[in-house]
Amino acid sequence: MSLTRKAAVVAITSVTLASGLAAAGGAAASAQTPKAVVLKATATVRHQLADAFWNHSTSFKRSKVDGPTQVRYGRLGNVYWAIGGIGIKGNPVSYQDGPHVWRKVGKGHWAYRGDTGGCLEKVPRAMLKAWKVERGC
Repeated sequence: MSLTRKAAVVAITSVTLASGLAAAGGAAASAQTPKAVVLKATATVRHQLADAFWNHSTSFKRSKVDGPTQVRYGRLGNVYWAIGGIGIKGNPVSYQDGPHVWRKVGKGHWAYRGDTGGCLEKVPRAMLKAWKVERGC
């Protein structure tokens, strides 16, 4: 390949690469973080959260689940989040710490993510900000 031809190939490749990077940068800039939306926790949602809590450890009867209470519920993109207090009737230790965290993707089932001990690092900051809740850690 002649030197002139090599220079032309390099020039075309450079322009193509620069155009691709600019397009990729523009796409990345336009892809925004989803907005957190605060939702109302209905009786149905609360029941589903209680079921998920019970399903994580069936060492007690479902009728022993107490709560959840003080539920904050919302959506960030396609992911639903909830926090709240929950415990097991007759087991005072189960009411310690909190809040507890649940997560659901799309139309899937709620997954109990555990007790936070007051540190809500399991919940995205954007969701906490929408709820006006401090991270706590």
